[in-house]
Amino acid sequence: MIQGDSVEYDLLAKWAKESTVRSLSCEIGVREGLGSKTILDHLKPNKHIGIDPYGNLHYQHYDHTGSYTCDYTERMRVQLLKDMADYENFDLFHMTDIDFMNRFHDAGPFDFVHFDGPHMTRDVLREAIWFADRSHKGTRFVFDDYTKYRMDKIAETLEFWNFSTLECGDNKICLEKQST
Repeated sequence: MIQGDSVEYDLLAKWAKESTVRSLSCEIGVREGLGSKTILDHLKPNKHIGIDPYGNLHYQHYDHTGSYTCDYTERMRVQLLKDMADYENFDLFHMTDIDFMNRFHDAGPFDFVHFDGPHMTRDVLREAIWFADRSHKGTRFVFDDYTKYRMDKIAETLEFWNFSTLECGDNKICLEKQST
């Protein structure tokens, strides 16, 4: 059974199901796969990309904490690939978000992105801008654990790409691009 490490997967499912575009979706920070599975089950995109380096990396995860090693094991990655084997439109990019963004300049456009990787404001902002440059009208961005970083600054920055807040829960928030 595929697990998750967060809450409000019901909101993620709702926002994916209500999305009007269904070509390419992405999740940064796949872990055990419940976010990607939820997107795949409800959005039914042509292609879904998961980005996660695994390998128990040592890094600073939040703005106001020191660095530490998360339990993202290679065993977890192998289990994820087994659990997601029936999803032919799922591709795991076994790398960091920065490696992905540096390598795949021509990726997109993206219809739906779930930001659940690093939870430092600067990292989430970097990701949001990169994906905003590869978005179109109707693209939805869902941010997990948005109260742990400066979501106000991220949302304000995304206004330059015509994103506005669609809805928020206690843990997840959804922004949608209103126009091109």
